[in-house]
Amino acid sequence: MAKDTKEQGSFTALWMVLALIVAIGTWMFITPEHLLKSLASEREFVTQLSGQQTDQWIFGKMISVSAGQVHGMSDSIKDATASKDTPRLLKEWIQNRIVVTWLWGSLIVYRINLLMLFWFVLMPFTIAVAIDGYSTRMIRTFQFSSQSPIRHRIGVLISTVVMFGVAIWLVLPIPLPSVVAPLAIVSIGWATWMWVSNLQKRI
Repeated sequence: MAKDTKEQGSFTALWMVLALIVAIGTWMFITPEHLLKSLASEREFVTQLSGQQTDQWIFGKMISVSAGQVHGMSDSIKDATASKDTPRLLKEWIQNRIVVTWLWGSLIVYRINLLMLFWFVLMPFTIAVAIDGYSTRMIRTFQFSSQSPIRHRIGVLISTVVMFGVAIWLVLPIPLPSVVAPLAIVSIGWATWMWVSNLQKRI
């Protein structure tokens, strides 16, 4: 058992290191133009799904967070270009990396606000589903029926996969349909019902 836990921990650590390497490599070579197109496409997806007012609210929240970083970004660019000994190509690369960092962070903030918006909209659904799952479990405790450990395990796995998927979706610097956010919340609600309703009768 301890050996399996150790192997699982090593496997997770390996994947985290690989993900970090991929993220650094992407940051080193991605262009500001690509991130601008990704952000524009993301806003278009949101507008098509939920309307222009939703996009304006999310974009306003993103700007309020990112605006404070603009001054620091301009100072960083000035510092990077101040040295006359630095080659021109290296200066341009440093400038682009600073802009890329800001744009990538803005895209992440935009998606976080989108996820929060759908979470508050769909929160009554998730709460109702969770309560129904708990009620189903309580009813089954007084019945001559057995709980399904397989369904319980499936519910836990789905919850874990969805949470990891949302984390990856938040940081991917490519345009993705905004329907990911409501689908993830609905999936979490369904998975919660699955594993709560199939908890063992006695814990």
